[in-house]
Amino acid sequence: MTNNEAKAALLEECPAVYAGITYQKITALIYRKAGQGKNIQVSAELLDRNGRAVVIAPAGKIERGTSNAEI
Repeated sequence: MTNNEAKAALLEECPAVYAGITYQKITALIYRKAGQGKNIQVSAELLDRNGRAVVIAPAGKIERGTSNAEI
């Protein structure tokens, strides 16, 4: 998922898939400066299906899920 795709998924509150697990939605995007250069690493905070825990994952390894009705 690109930065813009992650932002859209955050605003739309659609499900997200990471490491074969479907999460309820993205609840936050995290931008970190990487090293001494001007590189920025984007991570997403993913809310689990029960709404009780979050996982931080690199945005590039997250896929957009289908429907929250399936969760």
